[in-house]
Amino acid sequence: PERRSEVVAAMDDERLADVLEEMPEEDQVEILGNLDSERAADVLEEMSPDEAADLLAELPEHRSEEILNLMEDEDARQVRKLLAYPEDSAGGIMTTEYVTVPPHLTAGQAIAHLRATAQEAENFFYIYVTDPHNRLLGVFSLQDLVLAKPQTPVKDFMLDRLITVNLLDKQEDVAQAVSKYNFLALPVVDTESRL
Repeated sequence: PERRSEVVAAMDDERLADVLEEMPEEDQVEILGNLDSERAADVLEEMSPDEAADLLAELPEHRSEEILNLMEDEDARQVRKLLAYPEDSAGGIMTTEYVTVPPHLTAGQAIAHLRATAQEAENFFYIYVTDPHNRLLGVFSLQDLVLAKPQTPVKDFMLDRLITVNLLDKQEDVAQAVSKYNFLALPVVDTESRL
């Protein structure tokens, strides 16, 4: 334990966030619990929102709230959104970091759009096509985009027959859908088909 404290103290926030994401849950909770609230907030800001939410859900409520109040507004907003759903639901396990494009772009424009906006996405295999209200219209893979001619409109190669899950669907149902259709990810939508 002494050595762990020294190693944690020597790491920068980004490195510690990466390490925490790979550790068993009980070790994550112990390490985060030993950090002062300001550093804990900084480390959680470096984690993906879904990982940060999972970790905060394991801390006492007053401690989680204290840390959330110290986080940057946008990071805290995303984490709070995930904490609002049951832990074993699609909403509780989803990520808020996904990539979208509007339907009027061409393949070439979509690639330029992704270069400008997709750095925050954890990883993406699918690109979701959404309207101005964030309603899901279609999806295509990164492979579909790369293989499309640059002038081809996105709406011509996107799939519009969508397999989605709802925010409150059980984790087991989501896993079955992923397995059944052999997807790498599934879009999570609300009752109005918004991502």
